[in-house]
Amino acid sequence: MNPTTKALAFGPIGTALALGSAASASAQGPIFQTPGMPIWAASGQVDRFSNQGNPAIGALIDGFADYVDPGESGDDGLDLFLRSFEMTVNGRVDPNWYGYAVVVYADEEVELEEAAVTYAGFDSNTTVRFGRFFTDFGKQMQAHIHDLPTPERPGVLSAYLGEELPGVGAQLDHWWATGDESALRASFAVFGEFELEGEGEGPIIEQTERKDLEDLSLSARVTQFMDAGERGVFQWGASARRVGDFQFVDEGSGTSAAGLSNTVFGVDLTYGVDSVDGLSGWTFGAETLLAAGDLGAAFDPGSGDLLVNDDSALGHYLWAERRMDVTNTVGVMLSSFERFESENPLTTEVTAYYTRYFSEFARLRFAVSHADNEGDEDSTRALVQLTTFFGPHAHGVNW
Repeated sequence: MNPTTKALAFGPIGTALALGSAASASAQGPIFQTPGMPIWAASGQVDRFSNQGNPAIGALIDGFADYVDPGESGDDGLDLFLRSFEMTVNGRVDPNWYGYAVVVYADEEVELEEAAVTYAGFDSNTTVRFGRFFTDFGKQMQAHIHDLPTPERPGVLSAYLGEELPGVGAQLDHWWATGDESALRASFAVFGEFELEGEGEGPIIEQTERKDLEDLSLSARVTQFMDAGERGVFQWGASARRVGDFQFVDEGSGTSAAGLSNTVFGVDLTYGVDSVDGLSGWTFGAETLLAAGDLGAAFDPGSGDLLVNDDSALGHYLWAERRMDVTNTVGVMLSSFERFESENPLTTEVTAYYTRYFSEFARLRFAVSHADNEGDEDSTRALVQLTTFFGPHAHGVNW
């Protein structure tokens, strides 16, 4: 077992998998950490009879100052704003159950982003989660935006899945040991509903409250990570998310198109390597997504109908990050994707960033991004992001 894997996991892979549900029950959050994502500390009460840290409460402030130049039209100039204030609660129900909740203030609204409980009492490496939680898709959709290595989610993910993709349902997870130096995880989830976002100024998306079994929304993921050389970790993954039985509604005319569905598929690769002392290193990642089905809609004034774009679209993103030491990181991210519009116009975005970690509780980030939009105006954005954490910060994520 190389030092990188030991640093990214709660103990060696083989040992953690052998412990199975006992390991799951001993920490709030995932057993393993994989390259390209933050390492969470365990949080929660000391034991079932103590009220110390029960529940463990944390908070976060994520603020921005940015300058946007969209071209000849549109809003541009300087702005300072609070993107979000988040409060988290993590606690153990009993030796087999633990739960968490995330409440966020953003855009002058308060929203319950996540609230779920996990059962880890099986005699195997199996857990079941119930409630409202982020969809297990790819390397990033399980994480909140402020936990990402970049200031914003890659454009292809935002366009195809949304800035964030919470759903109400149940998810089954299982881990397998695949040798002494690798592990495989699979998940399957059933959702009564997703919180979907319409694109741009087009029709809104509505979902029926009760569905037939064949119309339920689903997600699935399989991923494996393994030692790569003396100090490297390699991960591959494949994901799918299906939305069944939704409709587009044009608010202006009241016209709707119902009985729709679409599916997004994704494959991802990530490689991370550390220096000998573990204080610096590189991370490289890539993800490709294919969206197919009823992707978008537009109101046709001539016919008075809502024209649905039943098509497919392809997109991807690449990123590379250099951790120079424990406090300084630089990186670049490229995203290119076909938009959910007629003839699938292409958008290409590039972002370069520098992050300064003052401590595990405070982070300052500088970034510049440029978007080249086929058929629309290009835009450039420069930003400064300050993120501060108060107390424990952990969600129910898995990679």
